[in-house]
Amino acid sequence: MQRQRMTGDMLGRVLVKMEFCSEQDIVEALAVQAGMERVDITKVKIKEEILSQVSSDVARFYNIIPVREKDGVLIVAMADPLNIGLLDDLSQILGRPVQGAVSNPQDIQNSLKSNYAFETDSIQQNLQELVDKVGDAALTMEELGQQEIVGDVDNLILLAQEPEVIKIVNLVLLDAVHKRASDIHFEVYEDDFRIRLRVDGMLQEVVNPPKTQALALTSRVKIMSNMDIGERRLPQDSRIELKVGDSDIDIRVSTLPTLYGECVVMRILDRTAVKVDLEKVGLDDEQLKSIRTIIHKPNGIFLVTGPTGSGKTTTLYACVNELNDPGVKIITTEDPVELQFDQVIQVHVKEEIGLTFAACLRSILRQDPDIVMVGEIRDLETAQIAVEASLTGHIVLSTLHTNSAPESLTRLLDMGVEPFLITSSLAGVLAQRLVRILCRYCSQPYRPDAELMEELALPKHWRDDPNLVLYKPGKCPACDFKGYKGRVGLFELMTVDEKVCDLILNGAMVHELRRYARRHLGMRTLREEGLMRAVKGLTSAEEVLTHTDKFEEDE
Repeated sequence: MQRQRMTGDMLGRVLVKMEFCSEQDIVEALAVQAGMERVDITKVKIKEEILSQVSSDVARFYNIIPVREKDGVLIVAMADPLNIGLLDDLSQILGRPVQGAVSNPQDIQNSLKSNYAFETDSIQQNLQELVDKVGDAALTMEELGQQEIVGDVDNLILLAQEPEVIKIVNLVLLDAVHKRASDIHFEVYEDDFRIRLRVDGMLQEVVNPPKTQALALTSRVKIMSNMDIGERRLPQDSRIELKVGDSDIDIRVSTLPTLYGECVVMRILDRTAVKVDLEKVGLDDEQLKSIRTIIHKPNGIFLVTGPTGSGKTTTLYACVNELNDPGVKIITTEDPVELQFDQVIQVHVKEEIGLTFAACLRSILRQDPDIVMVGEIRDLETAQIAVEASLTGHIVLSTLHTNSAPESLTRLLDMGVEPFLITSSLAGVLAQRLVRILCRYCSQPYRPDAELMEELALPKHWRDDPNLVLYKPGKCPACDFKGYKGRVGLFELMTVDEKVCDLILNGAMVHELRRYARRHLGMRTLREEGLMRAVKGLTSAEEVLTHTDKFEEDE
């Protein structure tokens, strides 16, 4: 009690910090205090007629197991018994009263695996059946207008709480998590409404609900993310935190008013799947050693560059994770904060109120940090403050939008940063891309013809090798008949030595910087990195050609 009075924390949190009990012990105690019973699933034989009342997709989405019936009420074991909204959703979907019971999360996971068969096909099939069912009962736009659903927020809420609408959104989320999708797109057109997932960087269609359900489905997403459901004239941004099965999911939600209604994009971040270990982002041993040398310097700027969706933020997070130590103070400024770290101070940029990267960075430097991460250098002001920070004894990690590592140096010059400031502060630049990994079950070897070898600019020793083979995608159930599963990074690391500094001060062109870095610093271009992975059978020649540029013999 004395510790509680000193810290002002809740008693449960104090007990967890003092390691007298676990977080789950507190949750279960609070649930029992609220009147819930505790169920040990390992000792309960669940009847088939009880299991059949909740489909596998619903059980997995909500992380629950139906246990028994009592006086017409379905009792379900919950991994998160304090989530009362979950019980409301289940009551809506099942059309009957539902009561929660406390149980161990791991026991629930084991019970889900043993009691429910689960295949991707079942999600797709259930989704299509639901959409067809909704389509048969869908109202015309005239009927919607007559009921004044569009103008009445209360009607929109009722519409979004229809069991079929809740289940469609939940199934889409479950499908997205199962397929490791990075984004979900709800797109509305003049006569159509479609839902697509971005998997391994490529969009694929999931289902086409009737256009008349666009309003209900987008309203459901807005309710889940605590948006203003009645505001459809302005864009909105928000977040959803979910536990889907045993995965902790952060979803960044963005709405955009269009000519025919609101489009919604949900960016998914699976906190349990994100690799923030520098050894697991795909760098080879030599690159890993060089980057560790750079980021452990007492001061300097380390830039990660590439287009949107190339994994820059993940690499920066891995660097922050590597540097995160009780002896240093790390502050980040991001737009938005995508992953939360223990013992790291993170600031969310809000440009609409004047909290820009530059303004935030200026304030951060008054907070006595050792390491600063800036989400992106977008303008001269941010670049200049970052340079000043590095010159005053800070490590600065940031991103830039350029196509290659050498181009980052000229990009800073184009912004207006003085050459002598760049040479004094920049420690290294990492350019990166993501290419899809060929499915290991169905990829097919083949001998590339002379034309493809020329297009890839394969080195002569590879062209002359009679045993050279590349690989192309096949089709099989393991990769959902796409030929690829997962993505891997290609990295182009350029360190900065005295000669590079001289080249910058003398106004060297990009090709001169690239040529020197390849010949004397051991830098491999993104194309060369891609070719090495293609020859090993990790990716295809098509992926390498799509995501990397060919450079002529300035190299």
